[in-house]
Amino acid sequence: MKLIAHRGWSQGAGENTLAAFERAAESRMFGVEFDVRRDPQSGLLVVSHDPPNRDAPTLSFEAVLAFLAGTNLELFVEMKEAGIADAAIAQLAAAGVAERAVVFAFTDIARGFPWTAPRRARLGAILLYPWTMHGFMAAHRPDVILLGWDERPWTRLAFKAWWSLFSLDRLARRYGNPIVPGIVRRMDDLAWLSRRGIGMAVADMDFIEL
Repeated sequence: MKLIAHRGWSQGAGENTLAAFERAAESRMFGVEFDVRRDPQSGLLVVSHDPPNRDAPTLSFEAVLAFLAGTNLELFVEMKEAGIADAAIAQLAAAGVAERAVVFAFTDIARGFPWTAPRRARLGAILLYPWTMHGFMAAHRPDVILLGWDERPWTRLAFKAWWSLFSLDRLARRYGNPIVPGIVRRMDDLAWLSRRGIGMAVADMDFIEL
């Protein structure tokens, strides 16, 4: 199973930091997932899951890309705001990492991606509801399908119940796209995904290590 470290390494203290990305590189992760938004003060793209605090230091997208350009990590870059995908892709290309990057978002933001333009980076979307998946795929043809669930018991059960009836492997073959579920925090979930032909997952590595 190829693991993509959530928010650089794991959600929580130290997420979306250079230290987290360095840990992922040293641990030979397949890739890192992190969040990008625009700093309302400077107008620059920054790496942060939540809106930056006015008084707190911010980590620039440029600084993160400068570090990640020296690694072999695949980059899964989540857009947390509408209207920033073009700028993010331009920075990925300028840093020389666009070819190993996936720019993605939840569907309300992803609909605004440059789907019809030549793709300098792969584009993806988090498709939470299986019954809306085929319509989105037909309209936009994403390069990567991301499937999400969280730690609430009912969402994990619903995810497993649905995809026990409908083959994840068949879905990937139908569209010719990789499927990347997450956020995984349990080894038994990784094993369950692996038995269904899934080879990649976004994971909280602190939980997986425990």
